[in-house]
Amino acid sequence: MELLPGPVSAGTVGGLLDACGPLDAIVHLAGRSSVGASWTAPMETFDVNARTTAALAFAAHARGVTFVHASSAEIFGHASSAVQSEATPIAPVSPYGVAKAAAHAVVRLTREEMGARATNLMFYLGESVRRAETFVVRKITRGLARVKLGRAEHVTLGNTAVIRDFCYADDLARAAEMFALGATPGDYVVASGEGHTIAEVAHTCCEVLGLDPAQVLRTDAALFRRADIARLVGDASRLRALGWAPSLSFRDLVRTITEHDLAEARREET
Repeated sequence: MELLPGPVSAGTVGGLLDACGPLDAIVHLAGRSSVGASWTAPMETFDVNARTTAALAFAAHARGVTFVHASSAEIFGHASSAVQSEATPIAPVSPYGVAKAAAHAVVRLTREEMGARATNLMFYLGESVRRAETFVVRKITRGLARVKLGRAEHVTLGNTAVIRDFCYADDLARAAEMFALGATPGDYVVASGEGHTIAEVAHTCCEVLGLDPAQVLRTDAALFRRADIARLVGDASRLRALGWAPSLSFRDLVRTITEHDLAEARREET
């Protein structure tokens, strides 16, 4: 793997691709990833997530390169359906969602109107031990690991009633690999198909650590996200028909991250 340093923007992607030499595929995962932060930097979010993605998609097609884009469940907004599929209307409700929806539309355009080998993968939440603590699962697991070791008294969360489809990040990467290696291009939901509240994540983490949720969990309305979507759960039937399936259950995913973060917290003590 070679790292090519330099700014990545709509104006620089062509030169960047040329510097890479011959390519078979581009898997585009980069971008501003915080929905909450997109409210404070909407134009930067659009420039990075929409304009740069559009430039990459067009540049990839011009070079005959397969393009795989990490789209997002956030494009569905307040969906009327309890479970979303590729047929669910796109109606984003945040600057992040709008930028992702615009990028999604461009990638579809290059495929349907220009003949590009371009795919949108509508990722639901991708969780792993590499996820930043600014995202809620790691905030919970790292925070409660500190509580377990007596280094904190509680973890304070925002709206714990929202329902999300929590996926193992490695499973999302496997889906991207499938299309980089030649699976039929298209738009595909990538999700476990199960919905769980933020409270369920926290309670499962407490169970793994042997903590009493009533004693160590707090909520603060100041942390509630603007225009927060009540439920995002995906139907990945189309992708499953190609042989993809999640490798970890919800409980195993939370347990794996929790145990990792407890071990990390113990190492920090030494």
